[in-house]
Amino acid sequence: MKKNWLYAACLAGMVAACSGTPQRGNEDLCSVDVAGAMENLTELKLSELGKDVRYVALETTDSCLIGANPTILLLDKYIVVSSRKDCFVFDKADGRFISKVGHAGEDPEAYSGAVPTYNEVDGLFYFLRRPNTLQKYDVQGNYRGKVTIPTPPVAPGDFAFTDSLIIGHYNSIGQGYNERALLFFNEAGEQVDTVPSLFPVLPEKQIGDIQQISVRKQGVSAVVLTVFKDGARSAAISGHPFLWKLNGEVRFKESFNDTVYTVKRDALEPSVVFSTGKWHWGAEARTDAKDNESRLLVGAVFETENNIFFQCTRGLYAEDPVTYNGIYDRKSGTTRMYAEEEGFTDDLSGFMPFRPVVCSMQGEYAMLVGMDKVMEWLEEHPQEAGNEKLAVLKTLTEDSNPVVVVTVP
Repeated sequence: MKKNWLYAACLAGMVAACSGTPQRGNEDLCSVDVAGAMENLTELKLSELGKDVRYVALETTDSCLIGANPTILLLDKYIVVSSRKDCFVFDKADGRFISKVGHAGEDPEAYSGAVPTYNEVDGLFYFLRRPNTLQKYDVQGNYRGKVTIPTPPVAPGDFAFTDSLIIGHYNSIGQGYNERALLFFNEAGEQVDTVPSLFPVLPEKQIGDIQQISVRKQGVSAVVLTVFKDGARSAAISGHPFLWKLNGEVRFKESFNDTVYTVKRDALEPSVVFSTGKWHWGAEARTDAKDNESRLLVGAVFETENNIFFQCTRGLYAEDPVTYNGIYDRKSGTTRMYAEEEGFTDDLSGFMPFRPVVCSMQGEYAMLVGMDKVMEWLEEHPQEAGNEKLAVLKTLTEDSNPVVVVTVP
């Protein structure tokens, strides 16, 4: 099966990425004109992501205090917030606290990290318990068993679910990544198939070859940069999904690849291609820092039925990389981009710039705003005191949980 996968995937990759300008391989292929949008950077507005915006004030009690650096999931009826060792579920309509889900630790029901993947097929949360277990919980916080990952000691970092299989994505080049980029296994913990990376195999490096390691935040993504003594570079990228679902289909995008694939049982089928033109940065040159400021890395991608939000970073290996937000409108076929630091101008309610950090299967985008930033913004904009759309913000205090800003598709 591996050879069939690799053959199909490589053909798809060649069709999609030849000369840095993806070619239409099927009638449903979306071509996002990144190169053209870079030549005409234009202010982005929140109305391009939704027809309206609403504010969900998360309930604040001693049972659900949200810690530092939280992450969120948007489900059909719930908002899931993870911070430190806690995972909380809130009602998406009114912010009411629903449950605390699981716990970190060493006992048989504990998990290693509080950030789950939601399986919409069975309605359960799956938490990684290192080295090779997925712990399952329901929305009410009840333990529902576990699944063994059949590839110890290395575990995938991202997961997606079909009716019968779990798909895991490996995001570590240094641990057999070229051997398997995707893993298919079942609830019994049995490996069904693997998919190798499309990337050329990199020369092996040792700890003694490293000159410097640094960490950066580029938009939604977290980037660990490694500089080697021979001048080569390496970037380990996380913080955004590499696997997601749209209309029941699993999508997959690797870093340093300008193509989004639909994961079929026997092939990777190109679905979205980012046409980077002269800015193209091929996977074969992903360790090369030469002319880095003239290369774009397509990073985070959030996909809905109406549009595609994406981020690109120029000069990833440079001292001052620049990240751009992009929006592709499926109806008009147009692509627009602007500097990420500017965010999306809120032309729907007049609030602070909107910076998407998550996208739901229902087509909503969201960001999480701490009360320190909310209070600061309200003080700096006294003219918004009568803005009815922001009324919920004025009922909160500096000790309140963060506010979730959600677009309406």
